[in-house]
Amino acid sequence: MFRGTTDLEARVLQVQTAHSPEQRDDLLRELEPHVRRIASRVCRRVITQQDDEYMIAYRALDEALEKFKPDFNASFLSFAYKVIQRRLVDYFRQEGKHHRVLPMGGTGTRADENQNQELVSVSFERHNNEELDRMRRMEIEIFIKALAKFDISLNDLAKKKPKHRDTRENLFQIARQLVADQSLLHKFYTQKRPDKELAKALGMHRRTLSRHRDYLIALTIVRVEDLGLLRSYIGL
Repeated sequence: MFRGTTDLEARVLQVQTAHSPEQRDDLLRELEPHVRRIASRVCRRVITQQDDEYMIAYRALDEALEKFKPDFNASFLSFAYKVIQRRLVDYFRQEGKHHRVLPMGGTGTRADENQNQELVSVSFERHNNEELDRMRRMEIEIFIKALAKFDISLNDLAKKKPKHRDTRENLFQIARQLVADQSLLHKFYTQKRPDKELAKALGMHRRTLSRHRDYLIALTIVRVEDLGLLRSYIGL
């Protein structure tokens, strides 16, 4: 993936200024997994490249690539999510549908229709499960690589997970604050021992921030990389 939190935004700005179709296509291909993940979350079902919703989402990603600005106070993926969501909602309104219709052939009898519907249901459920497993594995791979940049493993994270739900929810709010402010997030990432200024900006005691730093890093990664399927793993 990308080497750091701001690398993606830097790549986007580079593509915008270079006006190179080749660089643009390369970046779109790298971001393609996010298209399916975001579209699936918006549609509340697994979206594949064969779905109309996928093409709507892919074009929306290209639109986000064109319109993103560094002063939006949000990561590119957060901005892309909003653009994709808007375009899919527009599509649903225009088409007046939320699900694809899967036609099946047959003799036309009621028994055949019931059997076809059952086969479609079983096939679709199996496909959904396989696609979800694939997406989950991909998210875990992205998550592990991102954690490794901070010398954090999944085992480390499991040991440092706060026991109290109130603490986890408070840290989740802090993560939202960090992701919304790129300069603050960069400062947090680069300080292995958070200073008083950073702790004050986040409304936390310095010791508390240091104690939960690894878990807070994991929360920010989940938000920056938009890893929705992993939220349950870290207690959200």
